[in-house]
Amino acid sequence: MSDGFGKRRTMSSVNKVLNQLVSSLNLDRRLKEHTLLGLWPTIVGEPFATKSRPLFIDHEGNIVISVSEAAVGQELSLMRSQLVKKMRIAGNGLGVEIRGIRFDMKHFYKKEEIVENRKAVEATNQQRLANTPGPEELASIILTPEEEEDIKALKIRLTAADGDHEKVHDRIVALYEKELRARKWMEANVSTQCQTCKQPTPMLYGSQGLCSMCFFESQVRPAQSEKGA
Repeated sequence: MSDGFGKRRTMSSVNKVLNQLVSSLNLDRRLKEHTLLGLWPTIVGEPFATKSRPLFIDHEGNIVISVSEAAVGQELSLMRSQLVKKMRIAGNGLGVEIRGIRFDMKHFYKKEEIVENRKAVEATNQQRLANTPGPEELASIILTPEEEEDIKALKIRLTAADGDHEKVHDRIVALYEKELRARKWMEANVSTQCQTCKQPTPMLYGSQGLCSMCFFESQVRPAQSEKGA
């Protein structure tokens, strides 16, 4: 007959496994979201690529895009349906559901506003560069057979979802592989970890110590309050 201590030890082991599984799933979700957001400049094109920046994907499936000024947001709003369609197709291949796009006009320069003087900005940039892998570091990362299969499966899913845009598919797959290699490199070389998503990150923002996606998600108003504004 087992005692209470044995049951507690078993439950502790189960909880540990569940926590590891949740953490792994969360990282995988972030990896796919990073890949999708990295596609934004390709989808929107110039001159909007340099005047807008994707921040995060909210809980309703909307991509939140920061814009440099109101006029840019207005022009992009006219293209909203086309942009949503393109991002949704890419998202389907990655397993990320996209329902819409929201534009934010307050946080385009937020990263620069976090630090107030030139020396601090330079130190911040140096830290970010030190914790970000370059081409040689990325190339040195060895992917597991399972990860290689995931990359191949992604290309197959993208082609099945939309067979008319192979160049875009190749771009998505390349971004996904780059994000995967970068994550593996940071897991081995970077000690800073986001306190919300637990993902290794080159920089921590705010007093809570968040990655850029989680930081902006905490700063931008939820969709419900924006609709009521």
